Parts: sequence; C-alpha cells; structure tokens
Amino acid sequence: MTPQPSAARLLAAAASATLLGATAAPSFAGNYAEGDPRPVATTSTATRAAVEADARQWLKAAPTQGYTDGISQQPVVVSAHTRAAVAADTRLWIQSGLAAMQNGEAGADPAQPGYRQVAADYMNRRAAAQAQARAQTEAPTPSVIR
Repeated sequence: MTPQPSAARLLAAAASATLLGATAAPSFAGNYAEGDPRPVATTSTATRAAVEADARQWLKAAPTQGYTDGISQQPVVVSAHTRAAVAADTRLWIQSGLAAMQNGEAGADPAQPGYRQVAADYMNRRAAAQAQARAQTEAPTPSVIR
C-alpha cells in the first residue's frame, strides 16, 4: 500500500501550481496587457484609378524577372478563347471518349487503333461545332418586308 501524501504537501503543490498559473497568465494575453493598442482595420483613401496609375508607373521601371541586360520580356498570352468556348471543347473531348481513353490504362497512345478512332471522333465533333458556329455568325438577319 502506498502512503498517502500529507496535507502540507498537497497545499504546497496547489500553491505552486497557482503561482505558476498566475505568472504565466499574462503571456497568454499577448502584448495587449503591456499597453499596445489593439489592431484596427484601416481603409484605403486612394482611388482605384490612383492605384492603377501607380502600378503602371511602377511597371515602367520594374526589374525584369530572370532577364538581365535590358532584355525585355514578351507578354504572356494565356488564351484567346472564352470560358464558354473552352467548356464546349471540353464537353466534346469527354463526349468523344478521348478523356476516358487518355485517363485509361494505356493512356494517350496514337499507335493504338482505339485511340485513333476516338481522336478522329473528337476532331469530327470539333469541326462540326466550328461549322455550326460559323453558320450562326454568318447567317443573314431576315429583313421585314412591308
């Protein structure tokens, strides 16, 4: 049987725990207990046009990234297609089976007849969609005859 701790030992342990807790409490409050002001959200007083003008001015003298000796960078062209055009092309890619073929076990292997077949189906669907889009844009608008 283990001896029970004496009441004096328990009181000493409780007192030291209380003292340590009281000593550590201000550190949980951050620097605010020392009189630092609380952070406050600020709003900008600059207009959008002023920010854009400042950005343009900075870009004129901005250092190039990775290019030295005054070699200018060519502007990056991401895409000339609209979101709708990319979404439509993606639908054709999926409907033709090219997506399933590319994500399949064999992958995109043009040497396989199955891949060539779905690739041809995709190209046919894409050509048909482009022809339909051209026909819609080139269709004459009917005039009203009185």
